Amino acid sequence: MYTNLILRVVSFDDFSRLTANKIREHLFVTSLILLLISACSPTIPRLEYNPNGEYQLEKYIYSVDLNEVKNDRVFVRLHCPSLNQDTVIFHFPKTIPGTYKELDYGEMIESIEPKDKDGNLLPYEKIGKNIFQITQARDLTMIHYWIDDSWDHPKSMRRIWAMGGTNIEENENFVINASGWFGFFDGLELVPIQLSLVQPNGMRSFTALPVESKFENTVVFNARDYHQLIDCPIMISKPDTATFMVANTKVFIETYYNGDESDIANLIKNEIQPSMEAVATFTDSLPVEEYHFIMYIRDGRGLMDTLQSKDIGIFKKVKTVIKNTSMFGMGALEHGNSSFYALTDFGDSSYTSMIKRVALHEFMHIFTPLNLHSEYIGDFDYVNPRMSKHLWLYEGITEYFANLIQVQSGLMTPLEFFTEQMSRKIGRASKYPEKKIPFTEMSEHVFEKKYGRHYGQVYQRGAIIGLLLDIEIIRLTNGEKTLKDVILELSSRYGSNESFAEEDFFDEFTALVHPELRNWFADYVEGIVPLDVKGGLEIIGIDYSKKGKHIAPKNILTDFGSKSYRISFGKFKKIKKVGKKDPVGFKVEDQIDTDKLREEFYDENGFPVEEGTDVTLFVKRDNVMIELPYSMELEEKKYKHRLRIMNEQTKTQLLYYSIWMGNKK
Repeated sequence: MYTNLILRVVSFDDFSRLTANKIREHLFVTSLILLLISACSPTIPRLEYNPNGEYQLEKYIYSVDLNEVKNDRVFVRLHCPSLNQDTVIFHFPKTIPGTYKELDYGEMIESIEPKDKDGNLLPYEKIGKNIFQITQARDLTMIHYWIDDSWDHPKSMRRIWAMGGTNIEENENFVINASGWFGFFDGLELVPIQLSLVQPNGMRSFTALPVESKFENTVVFNARDYHQLIDCPIMISKPDTATFMVANTKVFIETYYNGDESDIANLIKNEIQPSMEAVATFTDSLPVEEYHFIMYIRDGRGLMDTLQSKDIGIFKKVKTVIKNTSMFGMGALEHGNSSFYALTDFGDSSYTSMIKRVALHEFMHIFTPLNLHSEYIGDFDYVNPRMSKHLWLYEGITEYFANLIQVQSGLMTPLEFFTEQMSRKIGRASKYPEKKIPFTEMSEHVFEKKYGRHYGQVYQRGAIIGLLLDIEIIRLTNGEKTLKDVILELSSRYGSNESFAEEDFFDEFTALVHPELRNWFADYVEGIVPLDVKGGLEIIGIDYSKKGKHIAPKNILTDFGSKSYRISFGKFKKIKKVGKKDPVGFKVEDQIDTDKLREEFYDENGFPVEEGTDVTLFVKRDNVMIELPYSMELEEKKYKHRLRIMNEQTKTQLLYYSIWMGNKK
């Protein structure tokens, strides 16, 4: 059983927070809704198909000449002799792991040309969105077909996320997610695959797929089977790369920017290297020898200029957004030892400030689910997929660890972790119908509309489950174990090539901790008992309050009549209008570093500094960082989901908090 097939779509918390709500306020929600539309496929056609014992194939031999582009399509050739069947079924995936919806990659292939050794066409019929049935196939030797580009395909562009799709830009860029390029014969997913690519002059292939040979502009890859081919996206473009080491793992950054910027790979390296190196402090060794960050970055600076222009009307802005819907579809798809990104540069540090945390999340999947997963992922069915109930593990724990590592390594303060990251996630998790739908039930049935609408909760409620589970393990073992200890032990037990039993995992997990933990899983993950956020956090000395009123700093802009651009991304807030009561001395187009605001306005436990305290505002003015003085002003405000570190903690709380921070007992 091959299990190195670990894919996912990342949740961009910062992106959704800074864009969706603001775009909605500007009536741009229309464009975002278009991104979320996905049609459900009809029932899989019943296949009257009984291959005999001779049904086998020595190797899939695929070849693609990327110089052969016609009408934004590329020609694919498959050599597949000696199947020895009257009828064969040729599939394209209905979906792939980690996308959690039906994608129907076969819609991008309208027809195929099955041929015998003399080039004669054989009869075939497309009997479903993803299924071709070939008859009189005893002499089938080859299959040829044209593939469309999902990024601008009318049926696929809004259903298949860019990070899981395909791109064809003649002589510029090709994105090969194999699910949209290459098919497989029914039941022959474990047959080896050889793929030959002829690349345009000056272009190279970037992938984790093993290379067999290179000659001039031709590169030949070998995949152990169809699973590995799917698991290794390929991008072909002019080279822009950077590398560095994290413990025993060599990290590759391979980028393409479709604007006039250059040396993007080194820019991204500088952003993500510290967080990647923090992983080395989390564990003694990493389970992969190399890892590839493959990134397609779109130039959205002109679009942002349009949206922020005072001279362009709202209706033209709406029209512009609808026309450029794909620009807002940023994300990443995780694989065994690589991840593919589709990002947009809006010219305001949005993708670079975001990517260091997102990249860390992607990288952390080398533990779960790469080395810890059930048979539903390890032996994924592309035709009639079955979803696992353990998204809390694959996505929730990974999202939690991505934040925890930053706290334990000093890249994120405990204040930011609790008052920003976790507080925000608790607020979003509160929207999950926890009294009606168990989290495992949502996960298991995520393809269905009733459940799929809650998929984003794997990054919100799932991360809170991770935090509370970590604390509960510390409590039950009196600090002898943490969630990290249990996950690393289970990952070591299974590894990438062995799967755990879907139905037995909670029991197996519990056996490594304490019998009481089984009731915790039954209540909060399998059941409909509301998460005890307040009680759980109190164990490590964190105070949680759902809502109320308190004294807090005034909003440095709106409370003094100033306004910022509603359409903005990244950590900088750009000033559109300076209010008459402005106490700072702002100028129009100043950009405020919002991360620094939190550090200046609150103490290390999350309590506001005293009224009249002199603080410093960090502002980018004409692309130069300056410091502006401000005397703190406070007022009574309403709050929701407030987290603070208790000023006075018990001895046990101090001990458990220290262990949670990564210190040994």
